[in-house]
Amino acid sequence: MTDLSAPARDIFPEFNTIPRLFEEEVRGLPKAALARHRPEKGWGGWSISEQVSHAAWIPYLIFCVIWRETLFGDETPPHLDRTDTGGADRMLDPGRFYEMPNLLGALGDGFALGWILLGRETLGSMREKVLARDVNPDRQWATGERVIDYFEQLVAPAHKVGLRRDENDPYIFHQTFECAMRHIIWEALVHLKTIQMHKAAEGLPTGPPVSEEGYVKLLEWD
Repeated sequence: MTDLSAPARDIFPEFNTIPRLFEEEVRGLPKAALARHRPEKGWGGWSISEQVSHAAWIPYLIFCVIWRETLFGDETPPHLDRTDTGGADRMLDPGRFYEMPNLLGALGDGFALGWILLGRETLGSMREKVLARDVNPDRQWATGERVIDYFEQLVAPAHKVGLRRDENDPYIFHQTFECAMRHIIWEALVHLKTIQMHKAAEGLPTGPPVSEEGYVKLLEWD
């Protein structure tokens, strides 16, 4: 039987460990390796630095924009300015965050904020917090990918708990805070594995294999 009184930090200990995995994976990499793109690969459109930047940006987006009212009410969320991409595609403003120590610092701060938020929650309270996500079917990212396709082909199939499609509107998804926290972890794992793919292509050793959970296993790693 599910223990709804379980502390949220016990459910998602990864918020305390993921930043270190990124730090270890990029340690000592030369600038050329950090900046290289591999557009011929499905996973290679973003460089290693951009992978870290995206993984760092996601917690700020979820906590400070999407879930802002639920989590902070009328208060201003910490690090709200980091949601500003400076025109970049779903990552930290490259005009402010471009050196790896800065990117890792922002990544660590975002996950530390998640750890603070988890300290206020239980499994039950995370499931009680529900947000309706309205996904515009015409919205596209800079890559040309439709956001609704991302939800339908990856997000919805991966999240077996905490995400459901509205019965009356196919473009509304109801998401619990538990699901949102799990999504942050899965995003980080996808981009951590992508960094390992870049390193393998460079002939460099990688860290331990990334856990095949969430939509890591739904993606094609050509």
